[in-house]
Amino acid sequence: MHTSENDRLAATTPAPFPWPASGLEPLPWFPFTVAASPTATVAAERIATRTERAYWYLRKRLGDVPRFRLLVLDRADWPRFADRSEYGLSHFTAKGNLVMGSEPATAWHDVSRELHRRLTPQASRELAQVLGRDPRHGHGPDLSQVSEALVAHDLARFVADSRGARFAAPWMMHAFANYAFVAILGETEPAALRRLGALAQAAHELSAQTLPVTTLASPGHRLTPFEAVLVQLELTRAVYLAYAERGDAPLVQWFERATTNTTSIDPDADHELGRFLTEDVHPALGELVVAARRSTFHRAA
Repeated sequence: MHTSENDRLAATTPAPFPWPASGLEPLPWFPFTVAASPTATVAAERIATRTERAYWYLRKRLGDVPRFRLLVLDRADWPRFADRSEYGLSHFTAKGNLVMGSEPATAWHDVSRELHRRLTPQASRELAQVLGRDPRHGHGPDLSQVSEALVAHDLARFVADSRGARFAAPWMMHAFANYAFVAILGETEPAALRRLGALAQAAHELSAQTLPVTTLASPGHRLTPFEAVLVQLELTRAVYLAYAERGDAPLVQWFERATTNTTSIDPDADHELGRFLTEDVHPALGELVVAARRSTFHRAA
């Protein structure tokens, strides 16, 4: 292992956790540290189990998973440990903690309401049959289980970042993490994959209103939560098709190329990027590049 790689991995290794001063409760018997607010231990057990499934899948298919800890927090503890201000939005902190709320962020209820408003009545009813109704306003789909399952997406991004994976464009990191997310659910939680697939298919009805994938994680675009969810769901639908037809072999090959940097792709060369995604991953991803270019052309015209 090169010195630079040692330094990078050391930077992602969390320092010892100050248990006595934290006020959090440890949950033992997981392959990573788990700590929870005293009021959040039930949710923490559930979220930690999901995280463990993702952990073992990624370790089996992609190799070593760098050390991290999972913190499941109530609203009172959130400001002390989270790097994001809005409660419940899962993320990795600069200290190497994967922070989750014990309940979904308010933004998920807002996204649910907007989906109900924009989907056709039939599509909204069918989606609610699979996901249930949002507990806050009772009309849109219940996104709580989907939001909680996103821990697999966060962990996949963490692994890719920590292992030095390089992607031609920022949105491709999200595409990769979504592919891992779908594969993890397919292997460990098929019912959750069905809920995610139903949501992605329903949101595809709004594809004419969806911004191109190139706007995701782009410094020049600030997406609303609903816009970001729509773009992510378009990516999810594409990788869902890839997983259904090709399994996780393209995911593993993609990760190997990204971490060894054997394939150099110009993110501004649409044809080259589309060809790579079409041939090496799946045509559904290549089509997103074509759609993004078409959308950019129309806006410029």
